[in-house]
Amino acid sequence: MPHFVRRSFPAAIVLALTLGCQGSQPRPEEVQALLVIPTVPPEVACVRITAAGPGRSVVRELGVSAGAMIAEAFSGLPLGTVAFKGEAFSADCDSVTRTTIPGWASEPETVAIVLGSQSTVSLTLNRNGRAKVALDFNDEPVCTPGGGACIANAACCSKMCSKGVCAGGDGGASEDAN
Repeated sequence: MPHFVRRSFPAAIVLALTLGCQGSQPRPEEVQALLVIPTVPPEVACVRITAAGPGRSVVRELGVSAGAMIAEAFSGLPLGTVAFKGEAFSADCDSVTRTTIPGWASEPETVAIVLGSQSTVSLTLNRNGRAKVALDFNDEPVCTPGGGACIANAACCSKMCSKGVCAGGDGGASEDAN
């Protein structure tokens, strides 16, 4: 059953999946996916499609021109439960690396690809925002210091819990002296 995602801009990517085999220039009966982009946005020069299956992943990059309509056949995709993801870049595909941050990105869309069955995948690319995120760690003590509440010897830094209170580091000698 096809699954469609709400469009947030006119350059949604649609992959129509059919039975096929891999080849350098696939014949129509060998095509597993057809990439269709109704209109390429002005700042996009490269589109990357990732199809991650249970045993392998296939990544394809396609150079595009602003304003163009794209229809490109793909073959050699994995069978089974396959997660498709689309990304678009302002740089030419030759300049795009695995670490290049895309200007547009889709959420993964999972589809069951089975022999003899036909499916459709619709990926909506959204502008990709960026943020610097800071993390901090609150380092808590690994034991309860002397005078703190306890229920077992192991909870106390001194390893001595007496009447629900951890003994001081000197084993409680300072408390006895008073």
